[in-house]
Amino acid sequence: MPTRSLFRPLLATLFATLLVVGVAACGDDDDAQATGDGGTTTADDSGGQYDSGDTTSGGDADAAEGAIVAVDFELSDTTVAPGAEIVLQNDGATRHTATSDEDGLFDLEADGGSTSDPGTAPDEPGDYTFHCEIHSSMTATLTVEG
Repeated sequence: MPTRSLFRPLLATLFATLLVVGVAACGDDDDAQATGDGGTTTADDSGGQYDSGDTTSGGDADAAEGAIVAVDFELSDTTVAPGAEIVLQNDGATRHTATSDEDGLFDLEADGGSTSDPGTAPDEPGDYTFHCEIHSSMTATLTVEG
């Protein structure tokens, strides 16, 4: 059966190619600049800057800035003021969302290397969990303080 003997090497080559492409798609984006306090400030397409507010890496949670940051397959925890403008800054290569676990509160979406259209944080102080609709293991918390 000559067809069967060619199938395995072809399948192995296809698998190896997909693996290499998948790993390359998860690469790091070098557009971020250190803020000196452990957070990351990234320029958006309009030249503005958003502080990630990533409380897990020591970033200060600057409520005026309001960016949720997606890097690779992680979302940042972010702190904002009630009713503040929020965006999803996608510093990775894969499309992601920041979708509130409570229906209708916020749903931001950004392709890799871009920033979403702005949304609005809830008016009531509290912790609001959210996730990526595309990658369900990506979760974080938006803290509204004010």
